[in-house]
Amino acid sequence: MLSAGELHERFQAVTHEHTRSPVPEAETVGGLQIAMICMGITLTLPALYTGGELAAGLGLSRAVAAVVVGALLLGLMSIPAAVVGMRTRLSSYMIIEHVYGRVGAKLVNLGFGVVLLGWYALTAELFGRTLYLASLQLGVPEFPEWSWIVASSALVTATTLFGFKAIDRLALFAVPLLALLLVGVMTRALQLHGLAPLLAIAPGEMRFSQAVSVVMGTMIVGVVLMPDFTRYARGLRDCLTASLLGNGGGVILATCLAMVPSLVYASLDPMSYLSALGAGSVVLAVLVFATWTTNGANLYSIGLVVGSASPRIGYGEIILATGLVGTLAAIVGVAEYLLAFLEILAFVVPPVAGVYLTRWFVLRRRDFDAARLAARPAVVPAPMLATVISATLAALAWGYDWSLTGVVAFESLLLAAALYLLLDRLLPEAGRGRAAELGR
Repeated sequence: MLSAGELHERFQAVTHEHTRSPVPEAETVGGLQIAMICMGITLTLPALYTGGELAAGLGLSRAVAAVVVGALLLGLMSIPAAVVGMRTRLSSYMIIEHVYGRVGAKLVNLGFGVVLLGWYALTAELFGRTLYLASLQLGVPEFPEWSWIVASSALVTATTLFGFKAIDRLALFAVPLLALLLVGVMTRALQLHGLAPLLAIAPGEMRFSQAVSVVMGTMIVGVVLMPDFTRYARGLRDCLTASLLGNGGGVILATCLAMVPSLVYASLDPMSYLSALGAGSVVLAVLVFATWTTNGANLYSIGLVVGSASPRIGYGEIILATGLVGTLAAIVGVAEYLLAFLEILAFVVPPVAGVYLTRWFVLRRRDFDAARLAARPAVVPAPMLATVISATLAALAWGYDWSLTGVVAFESLLLAAALYLLLDRLLPEAGRGRAAELGR
């Protein structure tokens, strides 16, 4: 019989996920597998709701055009972030530590951790409530709503314990199934109603640029955190596949396929139109697999951010602890009060990408190894100031409708890049010297 120490060692070995070290070449996978994970993240309840809202606000044809434009921009923005992940083999949080310094990275990563944990709780709460309503419609024995939250979160946590490989296998199974179900639902709706009447439905008052902004805003965090997944990519072609097919194609699939049934039944609720189309028996499967993949990715990213900041704590322990905290937050409804805070905090995310992409591609400082990390200052002023200033201006632009393009997240990324270039000249990194020059 194994001792407690031996069990702990085996648990650590099984759940080891390279939170602070590069991914070994032997563990890399193809771009299609990474794309499946990215698509699985996009195929969620919020994406289905968004598709219905865009169709109602713009009309079917213009809504599809807005989604294609937004998805193309997301796919293109994902490529450079994916390449950085593939070249360094590091998680986005370790990349941030190399750019911002050890203490500076803890502050930035704390924001990421709160955002991801908040969205995990929000998704778990919405998922549990939807499962509870679905069980009533399908005649499943009634259990309290909180029990559905606990059961679904336990499933997600158990899968995420085994890291990238488990999420990879889940996505390879779930994404094709979800895509087939959604195509079937859309086809059935078109057979019953026809395309011409749907195209003739009068649109609402939504602007085209606003719709593009909605599409991009809902997935911008996934773009910034692409290195978490593409650190497993084998080469540039895999980064292109993961970015364009995974992020771009996934957004188109998730939102556009929901537009037709949503318009046919004048409902944003996937439960309603799936049941009305006689697809009630697959409702639970759609919801379970969609949210399972997405919240697994959320929890996985939380494990990476906490693991990078707390190297003494194992990945497995972090997943168990944060999964429990997120589940409790979902049960008591605390997540509902985090929405306003999360919306503001989310403006920190695009500027971070603007800074680390500028460092890699423009300044060409690629000194992302352990030896140089130890020699860097605790806080690097130029990237910190660029992030804080651009995030603050983005929040003001969002609040007062000052946006030039309607896509505040994209504007804040570009602003952060420009500010970083300026501040890097005014506030050069202390002690960069010869070591930094070697990394150029």
